[in-house]
Amino acid sequence: MFRPLIPLLPLVPLLLVGAGLAGCTVGPDYEPPVAEVSDAWIEPANSAAIQPAWWDRFDDPQLSALITRAMAEAPTLAEARARLAEARANRDAVLGGRLPQLSASGAATENRISENGFLPVGNFPGFDPEYSLFDLGFDASWEIDLWGRRTREAQAADAQAQAAEAGYQDALVQLTAEIARGYMDLRAAQQYSALAAGREEASADLAALTNQLYTAGEANRIEAEAASAEAANAADAAAQARASEAGAAYRLAALMGVPPEQVFPELRDAAPIPDAPEEILVGLRSDLLRRRPDVRRAERELAAATAQIGVATADLFPRFSLMGGLGTQAQDAGDLFDPASTRFSIGPSFSWPIFSGGQIRARIRAADAGADAAAAAYQQAVAEALADSEGAINRYLEAKRREDAAGKAAAAQARAFELARQRFERGEDDRLTLDRARLELLAREQALASARTEAANAAVAVYKALGGAWQAQTPADNG
Repeated sequence: MFRPLIPLLPLVPLLLVGAGLAGCTVGPDYEPPVAEVSDAWIEPANSAAIQPAWWDRFDDPQLSALITRAMAEAPTLAEARARLAEARANRDAVLGGRLPQLSASGAATENRISENGFLPVGNFPGFDPEYSLFDLGFDASWEIDLWGRRTREAQAADAQAQAAEAGYQDALVQLTAEIARGYMDLRAAQQYSALAAGREEASADLAALTNQLYTAGEANRIEAEAASAEAANAADAAAQARASEAGAAYRLAALMGVPPEQVFPELRDAAPIPDAPEEILVGLRSDLLRRRPDVRRAERELAAATAQIGVATADLFPRFSLMGGLGTQAQDAGDLFDPASTRFSIGPSFSWPIFSGGQIRARIRAADAGADAAAAAYQQAVAEALADSEGAINRYLEAKRREDAAGKAAAAQARAFELARQRFERGEDDRLTLDRARLELLAREQALASARTEAANAAVAVYKALGGAWQAQTPADNG
């Protein structure tokens, strides 16, 4: 009854040795790099906690709706989600490889032995060279992780899955920022188009009036030609503005990954350029590296590359496995479940590449070099994140100052135009002076629109540099 277990007894010492050596993991243990980063920003900024859904700070429901829709439907995010799911599935496959493997097998074959072969069965009276063979059973195997190969493979796969997660979050940051910029550009193009139409009309009126004065001998030909040229330039600028307005809407549709007709109607009506927030909460500077997905992805890639050194190093040592099989085999299907048809095999196996032409050492050097490259890439990512954030804050503060100055200039010119209009109505100035004042006002209003757009885009750049948005949506790990 216990006889089949007797062959297992020699394996007990091997199992005990394997259990004792299972904690021997070759290759370097990963230690996350420490970046010395100050809490305080170089640029003047409010270090209060950032707001993940930063687009709501622009107080524009249509902008918020577009970003919400893009996060749910944009193909770029769908691709990033698929890459993340792929990385997580690959990780789960590697983790599954650490467990004992069990498989079932079955076969039913018709066989014939050559009567003239190595075994001359034709010389055996009564031996039938043709026979059926039925086989049913289970096979099991388990590689003992003596040197930590499987452990390092699991560490690398897990780090790669986390890097893919950071990659998805980085795609989310990029998409939300580009949608916001596209929306700002669209609203700016609509305002430029309206101002350009006003300038076209005013320039045409001024050119007509100047030509009348020239005909009456009250203006010279140079003034008339100059006014006509200005009117032509204004007409050309108006046409370009209309084209830019349509192009901005089409680019926004492309970012969202939908045909233009699905978003163009709702964006056709002009709306103001969203005002940039008066102040942006930027959080602690030392927290930036934990928020930026690109930095976290670089760090996880470094962890994966470090684990790969251990995977390559383990090839220097022998690989031990336990193999086993249990089943039944018979020439008649009805005998498969007869105890006499039982078959089994069990025992250890090992493989050890004694000579490989230097391939293993080369792979270890390659893994070392890959880890060095990943470390350098992480350092570069940290430097770029800090410079990007400080620069974005600086540009935002300067853009807000320019917007304020442009607003004051436009307000002053609006007062000047009102005075010119009043003087014209009282007969103190001619129509020519009024039209020139109107053109100057339109120019100031266009400068203000440009400054407002620059400030809004600068605010978007700050939020992007801070790594905002990804906290608002991250796929769950269902592995």
